Amino acid sequence: MAHKLTISVEDAAKIIEKNPQYIRYGLRQNRLPFGSAVQKPNGRWSYNIIRSKFLEYAGLEEGG
Repeated sequence: MAHKLTISVEDAAKIIEKNPQYIRYGLRQNRLPFGSAVQKPNGRWSYNIIRSKFLEYAGLEEGG
């Protein structure tokens, strides 16, 4: 496998030139189509951003 299947909130934010909080809030509210957010029992949030869906959203191609 050449690439990881997911990317971090921070990397996603840098790519689309937004604050990481924009990504976190968008995922929590189901407003961004490339990942999900889950609140853990301790109250903290966990984020999953699917690389291929994010790149499509950003208008980029794999390897680009």
